[in-house]
Amino acid sequence: MDNQSKSDFWQEHITAWNSSDLSQTAYCQHHQLKLSTFTYWHNKQKKQRPKLMPVTIPALQASVDRKYRCMDIR
Repeated sequence: MDNQSKSDFWQEHITAWNSSDLSQTAYCQHHQLKLSTFTYWHNKQKKQRPKLMPVTIPALQASVDRKYRCMDIR
């Protein structure tokens, strides 16, 4: 199995686990997965997620646009 296939395999399990009410241990036992491998991939995928994402707040942006329009006197 190549790295992308492994990543996809574990991402599917991590998503399923997040949707379940099971602990990692119980989920791994139920699906016959090695807990240490599950934890490795969970941590690896957490690190790959972006920490911050740009956000545009429409109400704030509209307020800024009006401010600049009011100040633009020619």
